[in-house]
Amino acid sequence: MTSSRGVTPIMAIFPPRFLVRPLWVGVLLLALAGCASMAPAERPVTDATEVWNAPLSDAETSLPPDPLWWQRFGSPELDRLIARAFEQSPDLAATAERVIQAEQQVRIAGSTLFPSLNVSGSSGARINQGDGSSRRSESTSLSLGANYEIDLWGNLAAGRDGAEASLLANRYDYDAARLSLASAVATSWFRLLTLEERLRVAEENLRIAERTEQIVDARFRNGAASRDELLRQQTTVLNQRASLAPLQLQFRQTRAALAVLTGASPLGFEAQTDSEALLTVNIPGIEAGLPADLLIRRPDLARQEARLQAADANVEQARTAFLPTLSLTGNVGAGTTSLFSLANPAETAGWTVALAQTLFDGGRREAQQTISQSQRLELVEQYRAAILVALQETDDALDRVQVSAGQEALQQTINGQAARTLELTELRYREGSEQLLTLLDAQRTLFQTRDQLVQLRLDRLLAAVDLYKALGGGWQPEEQALN
Repeated sequence: MTSSRGVTPIMAIFPPRFLVRPLWVGVLLLALAGCASMAPAERPVTDATEVWNAPLSDAETSLPPDPLWWQRFGSPELDRLIARAFEQSPDLAATAERVIQAEQQVRIAGSTLFPSLNVSGSSGARINQGDGSSRRSESTSLSLGANYEIDLWGNLAAGRDGAEASLLANRYDYDAARLSLASAVATSWFRLLTLEERLRVAEENLRIAERTEQIVDARFRNGAASRDELLRQQTTVLNQRASLAPLQLQFRQTRAALAVLTGASPLGFEAQTDSEALLTVNIPGIEAGLPADLLIRRPDLARQEARLQAADANVEQARTAFLPTLSLTGNVGAGTTSLFSLANPAETAGWTVALAQTLFDGGRREAQQTISQSQRLELVEQYRAAILVALQETDDALDRVQVSAGQEALQQTINGQAARTLELTELRYREGSEQLLTLLDAQRTLFQTRDQLVQLRLDRLLAAVDLYKALGGGWQPEEQALN
């Protein structure tokens, strides 16, 4: 007879009077050894008095993130794309399946706290031949058995707690995946709008260059300009045309990447963009709160905390593995000497209490305990590193929000001055009071400032998206505490 763990009970092998005292002394010593474990490592915390290095925006125009943070950009197409990504993204669907698997693991772990029941039955015939005679025997039996391991030391409960912590970690992982997916869709959408706007600006620059080419050509035919001047302007026109192809390629590639994020085929995918859509996107003010708030704002940090709680349960299981197990077994049955019949059966019933203790395993349990403790310490350090990275990401995003806003405002002024300079230079060139090189320089300056203005607008949008992501996107932890 063996226990539920496959260890032969000592009392069933040796007479009790020889082993009672040394057995319980050995069990007591092993129990004390199993209870002796290293002191738990301290969980990392943040200083509640810390503040961000980056300057904060005006609190009167800033709002804390909410779960639908992308709607504050005021882009209906972005809302549609993110909703589609949540519904159709294969990566997000795979993450959801891992949550389902973790839920079933909780059921499996919880089932060990209850008795197990099993029923078995058999019926058959046997023929024995020998010495010229033949003998036939028949039998039918039916039995019901129950087995229950008493959780003396909390080993089974620790396994259930570890499974529940792993379930929470998977749920938080799903929340983090949703946040990352929404951020990726928003980033790709704004990049697509930026490339469309850059194409529009490049085409406008091309029209300006072609218009200037007509002016130079007219002056050349009238003898007021040299052929060298005409060739230079023609070169400028060709360069502007050549600049369109790389932007068009980037636009198609970004659109394909956006399609994949939303779970759609990149073949034939279209997004509803319009002219100057980038400039109509609202850039919201975002309230960052305090650094200490990140611990309850970010699902990835909550995931690390849940994994650490699962590691605590694993350490507890490794500790209780040194202790003896106690199981109860009972069975009832009935049997007859008939085939497929239980008429007039012989009934049996019995029960067993089994106490088992592994005396020697070559150091396996001790090594497992050391591994569990080391894995817990590893998770503590990973949790601490995740907090530091979260603080850095948020502070960097805050800094970028402020810097990019100032740069865009300055670039707006530069762009206005460059447009006015080109207008005046072109007028003087028409009148013959300005050199072509001056006109070309004014053109080049305007083309560059326009393109930089569009890219600075993108920087502001991406900084806002990154800040929403760094702050957890308005995520709130489940109101479910682990035991």
